Amino acid sequence: MSVVVDFDEQSHGLVITGGLEGLRRSTLFAAFLRKQGGEFQPEGRIVIPCSDQDLSSVYRTLGKILDRIEVRVGEADELSKSMRAVRADEEYFEEFSRSAEAIWHGDVEPEGLQEFATTISETCPGRTLYPLQLLSAYHLAFSQHCCNFSVPGSGKTTIVLAAYAYLKAQIAQHRRVDHLLVIGPLSSFRAWEEEFQALFGREAKVKRVSGLVPAHERHAYLRGHRYAERNIEMTLTSYQSFMGAETDFRDFVDSSERRVMMVLDEAHYVKREDGEWAASVLRTAPFAASRVVLTGTPAPNGYEDLNNLFRFIHPNRNIIGFPLGTLRAMTAGYLPSAIDNLREQIRPFFTRIRKRDLGLAPTSEARVVVPMGVEQRSIYSDIEQLIVPRIREGADSRASTLLRARLIRLRQAATNPSLLLGPLDADGVFDPGDRIPVSGAEVEIAQRVESFDSTTQLQKLEEVRRLVGEVVRREGKVVIWSYFLGNLALLLEELSSCAEMVNVISGATPIADSDVEEASGLQSRERIIRQFNTTPQTAILIANPQAVGESISLHKAADTAIYFDRDFNAARFIQSKDRIHRYDPDGGSPKRYYYIVSEDTVEQVIDERLVIKEERLTELIDTGDIPLFDLVFSEDESVEDIKAVISAYEQRKAS
Repeated sequence: MSVVVDFDEQSHGLVITGGLEGLRRSTLFAAFLRKQGGEFQPEGRIVIPCSDQDLSSVYRTLGKILDRIEVRVGEADELSKSMRAVRADEEYFEEFSRSAEAIWHGDVEPEGLQEFATTISETCPGRTLYPLQLLSAYHLAFSQHCCNFSVPGSGKTTIVLAAYAYLKAQIAQHRRVDHLLVIGPLSSFRAWEEEFQALFGREAKVKRVSGLVPAHERHAYLRGHRYAERNIEMTLTSYQSFMGAETDFRDFVDSSERRVMMVLDEAHYVKREDGEWAASVLRTAPFAASRVVLTGTPAPNGYEDLNNLFRFIHPNRNIIGFPLGTLRAMTAGYLPSAIDNLREQIRPFFTRIRKRDLGLAPTSEARVVVPMGVEQRSIYSDIEQLIVPRIREGADSRASTLLRARLIRLRQAATNPSLLLGPLDADGVFDPGDRIPVSGAEVEIAQRVESFDSTTQLQKLEEVRRLVGEVVRREGKVVIWSYFLGNLALLLEELSSCAEMVNVISGATPIADSDVEEASGLQSRERIIRQFNTTPQTAILIANPQAVGESISLHKAADTAIYFDRDFNAARFIQSKDRIHRYDPDGGSPKRYYYIVSEDTVEQVIDERLVIKEERLTELIDTGDIPLFDLVFSEDESVEDIKAVISAYEQRKAS
């Protein structure tokens, strides 16, 4: 069955004729018609009110509806000028989409790829792109607007800069770009600057526009009031700063003086449909000459997270093709057949390099199981007997705040009992001064904790001293991870003599150099990481995974990471491992991971659970085009984690 679709330029309406009986029977078409305010008219036609400006989007939506109900748009002897233009544009975009998809599948014109590769080798002398990087950069340069969902450490920054170099070399005005506007977390700024220099063999002419830049200076730069800043070719800003100066940034992007490639780095920050950051970048997107989305986790919670990403790269087209409610239903598993349709629709508009594609250096792991000293074992056993029965009470429900607090207390007793003296919201098990009543047994445990000396009685610490000494003598540098601030301070004090440079990064460490006042005496994360990566001296970096995550590379400086303690969060654990295990054009050295685990404690349960979760997550990352992490992990401490803690406790009691 087919219909004819035209546009009445006098009455401003989309007109459908022929095959109307089939449309009358379709509830999907009826819903579309009601939403658009259209109606069946007596003379055997359907009229849908539509302005000239909305014609393209309404026609595309109508086409998707007709497709789903298997109604074809037939040819007509005569069509209005507006409809001919719209259909020509649709045919061009369909052909463009097919070509973009073919590129990622390796179906490319050899001459075109060779010309691209030659341009890149001439303009980017500092890097030789590996085949999938080259193909991804070629795909971006061809399409100008696309997403890159490659895994962390695959070189997404290099890919964007290579495509930028090619587009900057173009003569055709509609293809050319000459400025990079990168919006991302503050921690990403240094990576963009360093990769620019590595790729092009020169420092970038760059401007950082962050919250610490005075409003008048930011305004002057973005409005082009300063002649000396007009030759800047890369602007770096955060999502928060962009939103705070949205009008100025929009004028900056829309200026006739530049053609901007607008890049959303770590773009999962704008996944929320009602988010202010997302709304801000989406309003500016239409004015950019090129739009790029970068994230290794495009849909951490569900298919609905994809919506803003594809709205950004093609603001005037409904690439996704499904309303949010349908996307949420797909996430919940109700519409499995629609998922294949979604993947087919978005396939031309993104590239994805998986971890298995990178040829990374080999890794090895060692679990160092450390028996507790007598006093720590006594404290841990009593804490466990107090806490696990309380955990058992809520084992069949999702982890509450109180339940998570008790798990944290259990982890503290296993890794370093001195941490128990610190406050922890809502738990109050050990501090008799809390308003929550405590028993005599709890007071007695608290007194023993107060007399515990971590520096002399903590066997894990002694093992780490020995291991760090070996690694530093052998390799010169090492990274040590801990999730507890108290452990970071303890490790800094106890390992300060093990290397010439020992630094700590926590959530309290300022992110960028510009965040630190000269008189404060503080160092930023940016400076600490730069020193660790470049110093010829021996060095130890002590950090928690919460603070050293996205956009941080340590792989060229360190070959070994030691985990003093861990939690149940597998995604964060894998992310921390990736800091030293990333793509290296020089091949890279083998990487080693040491996990320090207190014997017969919750730490062994964590270790076992992380093995299971890492296998599942790694398989998901390396097989799925759009990995949904939320389908693998619901919360940090899932019901399965809690049950494993209880089971291990009961086995110890029975033995």
